[in-house]
Amino acid sequence: MRMNNPLARWGALLAGLALIWLFMFQAGPALTQHSSAFRQYAAHVDELDFNTGAIYYTDVEIVAEGDLGYRTTVEYTPRGPALIN
Repeated sequence: MRMNNPLARWGALLAGLALIWLFMFQAGPALTQHSSAFRQYAAHVDELDFNTGAIYYTDVEIVAEGDLGYRTTVEYTPRGPALIN
């Protein structure tokens, strides 16, 4: 879909920003309040004093261990005798 009308492009941008704002400040907090799993996760993060902004950086020990486990699982997944070369 190609939008040549500048007004339509601005409208799409504003609608996208409104959806992001709605999720970040309305739906996300509401979901967190009504989900025991999210409350438990938040309590665990607070207990460990874990920097959630650095979750993608492997210099955080727990993230590096998880990354190693994930990569090992993906690389060495059992494939069965028919698929082994």
